[in-house]
Amino acid sequence: MAQSGSIPRGFGTVRQRTLSATLVVVVTLVPLVLGTWAWFVLILAVLMQGARELARGFSRVTREPIQPLSIVLAASILLITVQITDSRAVILVAAISTSLLPIAWHARTADHRDGLQRGVFASFGAFYLGAPLSAAILLRSIEGIGHAAWLQRLAALLGTERTALGLAWLAWALSVTWLTDTFAYLAGSRYGHRKLAPRLSPGKTWEGAVAGFLTGLLVGMLGAWLFGVPLSPAAGGAAGAAIAVLAELGDLAESFLKRGLGLKDFGRSIPGHGGVLDRIDALLVTVPATLLLATLLSGGTPWPFA
Repeated sequence: MAQSGSIPRGFGTVRQRTLSATLVVVVTLVPLVLGTWAWFVLILAVLMQGARELARGFSRVTREPIQPLSIVLAASILLITVQITDSRAVILVAAISTSLLPIAWHARTADHRDGLQRGVFASFGAFYLGAPLSAAILLRSIEGIGHAAWLQRLAALLGTERTALGLAWLAWALSVTWLTDTFAYLAGSRYGHRKLAPRLSPGKTWEGAVAGFLTGLLVGMLGAWLFGVPLSPAAGGAAGAAIAVLAELGDLAESFLKRGLGLKDFGRSIPGHGGVLDRIDALLVTVPATLLLATLLSGGTPWPFA
């Protein structure tokens, strides 16, 4: 979620961001609606590109590249998740991603300090991307009937009615996150004066953050009705507001990571937004949070071995 609530550089930048965002929405919605396997292919592509961007960033502070191992580990997490339908597997998968394998692999180097650093970076990369994107697959795979008739009919038309509830939850999470980002950016561009975190992200403003919070509250409420997730209007608004806060924190966390690596953006694959990581930073937090909410509401538990 690149620069929510930030000040634009001009009309060209806004136009470029709008065109890129429209393309991202289309590329996301088609696999989302088609079903779990189409969604898996998209998530795998996002993970591969995101892992490449993250590895390139980490390579700025290491002597040797960590890209191959980081990509393999993160992709392995997704492949394991596809074989496990229990949403509690997210925690188990996250534990796998932080195993000693990357550290042991890089310990082969004569420079043990540099080897340890690269191993820790590779483990972090697999966890940072693998666990949240696994949550995206698990959220889409939730079985159940959606409470919105139009969404249920669409799922039935495509033969994915068994996971219509998962489609509803993911559509709700994406809508809240993306619209929060959009209106925070617009409000911050027009009215923003008070800096939110000048050392991390100079373009972010408190005015934009407040607009994002209010947008999350409203979209969470309306989205619960539109997509038919099992939330009352009040609960939908509260959940949407919480998602808005988490989205901002996810954005700031990635800004912290980029500043530490001396980067402005992780890439340039999405004009006006940066790289894939710059576009999904908030979703890496909001999607797992939505999976947690959906699991609790279904009467399940997010903890393994419970």
